[in-house]
Amino acid sequence: MTDVEVTAEYRGLLTQTEQKSQAEFDKGVLALSGGALGLSFAFTKNIIGTGEIIHAGYLLAAWIAWAASSASVLISFFVSTLALRKAIRQLDQGTIGMERPGGWWDRATSSLNLSGLILFLFGLAMIIVFLNYNLNLK
Repeated sequence: MTDVEVTAEYRGLLTQTEQKSQAEFDKGVLALSGGALGLSFAFTKNIIGTGEIIHAGYLLAAWIAWAASSASVLISFFVSTLALRKAIRQLDQGTIGMERPGGWWDRATSSLNLSGLILFLFGLAMIIVFLNYNLNLK
């Protein structure tokens, strides 16, 4: 095997590993956001119940953040498909080396993935603040 072949094979392995890692990241953020949303509903109903809720805005902010995080990741799945289609067109047209592969769609996918993570973490921070206020009263 030549150095060029080894490099090409290694690059292919790195690309495949990156794709798998990104897919697992997306699934993880989606599962965590959805799970946190469901758990917080159950927690609020079962632990706080009909008692007085203090600073409910933090709970609402967490719910909105987790819903937006889930939506962001779901939209990124669709947008990444558009980026792949664009990259295929670029490859077919011979322009892939002159522009960013996937173009704007690739940037949008990256932004949506980052947004999903940030929104999940924001929701986590908001639920911690909410729990701090409401569990200290019991």
